[in-house]
Amino acid sequence: MLRRLIFFVSLFACSQASAQTPPSPSTLPELLTEIKNVMQQEQMPGLMLSIVAKDSVVFSGGLGMAVVETGQQVNGKTLFHLSSINKMCVALGVLKLVEEGKLRLEDKLSDIAPEVHYENSWEGTHPVRVVQLLEHSTGFDDSHLNMVYNTTATNLTGLAAVRFYQTCLVSRWQPGLASSYANANYALLGYLIERYSGMRWDNYLQQVLLKPLGMHTSDFDVRIKKPEKYARGYRVENGTYRPFPFYVPAGNGAHGTLHSCAEDMTRFLLFFLADWQVNGKPWLAASYLSAMETIHSTAAAKAGLQTGYALGNSTFYNHPKANFRGHAGGGDGFESLFNYDRQRRIGYAIANNGGKGMWRISVLVENFLTKDLPPFISVAVPRKIKPVFLNAFVGYYKPLNIRSEQWDFIQRIIRGVHFSQWKDKIIIKPFLGQPDTLEWERGMLFKRKNERHASVVLITDSLGKNSMQAYTHQYYEQTAYLPVLLEQLFFALSALAVVAASLWTVVWLLLIISNKISRNLYLVGVLPGLAVSAGIIAYRVMTVTDYENKIAFNSINPASLTIFLLSLFFGIFTMAALGMLVKQWSQVKSPWVRGVLAFNAFFLTYLTVVLLTHGWIGVRVWAL
Repeated sequence: MLRRLIFFVSLFACSQASAQTPPSPSTLPELLTEIKNVMQQEQMPGLMLSIVAKDSVVFSGGLGMAVVETGQQVNGKTLFHLSSINKMCVALGVLKLVEEGKLRLEDKLSDIAPEVHYENSWEGTHPVRVVQLLEHSTGFDDSHLNMVYNTTATNLTGLAAVRFYQTCLVSRWQPGLASSYANANYALLGYLIERYSGMRWDNYLQQVLLKPLGMHTSDFDVRIKKPEKYARGYRVENGTYRPFPFYVPAGNGAHGTLHSCAEDMTRFLLFFLADWQVNGKPWLAASYLSAMETIHSTAAAKAGLQTGYALGNSTFYNHPKANFRGHAGGGDGFESLFNYDRQRRIGYAIANNGGKGMWRISVLVENFLTKDLPPFISVAVPRKIKPVFLNAFVGYYKPLNIRSEQWDFIQRIIRGVHFSQWKDKIIIKPFLGQPDTLEWERGMLFKRKNERHASVVLITDSLGKNSMQAYTHQYYEQTAYLPVLLEQLFFALSALAVVAASLWTVVWLLLIISNKISRNLYLVGVLPGLAVSAGIIAYRVMTVTDYENKIAFNSINPASLTIFLLSLFFGIFTMAALGMLVKQWSQVKSPWVRGVLAFNAFFLTYLTVVLLTHGWIGVRVWAL
């Protein structure tokens, strides 16, 4: 999460790793060999793997080590932390309650749970509804740093678990406009399951979902009782595997506590590929399965775009022979992916305990599963749009639905796109990166040349305001570019000031040592460097803590106190540098020295004001 802040120190730098084309194994032994090679290259200790085709189990088991210290191997019953794949189970539980008539997707949260307090400036016209919780389109903020783990000896349940996320329960745009992933949404859904089933959400799902499916090994435990049943999550440090503790998730755990094994995930795959049939009988009517795989609430969905997050179920339209969908999960040294295609009747579930991305292995498995399948046939659209058709949409678009207001605020400045038209195509040019050319499909939908599904939709709201959703879920609103350009320029110059202040401090110290600077000017040149040093160290401590020990964000301790003090000193030293420069201005004789000092002072002060506005000066991570 914190790695998104890399733009703070490298605003104008952008790197892109080249990816090699993965092989397409034709036999199971070849596939397993290729997977083992990836595991070795990426330092994954162990892997859970389930592969299903039609009603047959192709593979169900594990590779590598579940516990490095003892050499314990992964097997079909080894439990992996699948994190957010839990959201699929919660969504299924909600749909079960809908079938029972206890809830409706269109129910207003204020009607069915008036005791839940949240802020929504559009409640009168666009209230928060159950379907928006399921699709992350409430506009709520994502979890803050101190909302990842529960450090107390008591599990949070009921309304207390919802109130834990109280500061996140603020709609930042009208609910239903756009989707933005927020764990608080599923904490609320867990509470609704408890309120309308009369059982704890995890007990309810055990009874109505896991038990009927025969997933007897899986659990939703927030506290691990028998560690020997579980794989340990690891991070790699200097070539050595360092285990993560079995942390207790925050809230009620409904956002991501699923632990499952290859055998059980195989049953889960077969459940979806059989259209929710259990022992020859429907678990729910087929209409509910279709509903789970359909995006309902967003403006883009209503305009015909079906890419993004549905009811606990995401689209992964990234393969030429299949339409995979499902959910991913990650955290505490685990990464996981559950993908299926009901039309092709293929699916797989994978997880590793090294915290490594699953892309390479997922492509191997997908290529293996689709090796004998014909490609989808694309239907050419002979019509072309008229150039005047899109004139009103030409311009600059600013991202609206950023995931976290605190961590991602800079994205509003640097992640916008320019929209233009060329003949019957549109061109989307990001601030960072290469332009993308898309072809018209139908209506206001567009797609890349080799895509089978539309990935961009243009929208005009009831007030005549233009917006656009591009690719998976990013929602943009048309806006004037000049104010954004000034912000981009100021941020770029602030980044330059950070570098310049660091280098200038070294030069200034050398001048002090050689007695070329009078004593009363010592601090004028040194304070900006001290400010930058404090800020960089604070950022570094925060990044390392986020990767190695997130639980430190929950309390006052050396790490969190260091972040607080050094981020505070960044602001103090910056303002002190500005004050000292103003006071000693007449004593700085050299015009170019004045220019450097003024440049650094001004833009570091600008950066301080921006960071202060977003809570980054004297940040108390334990009290966010």
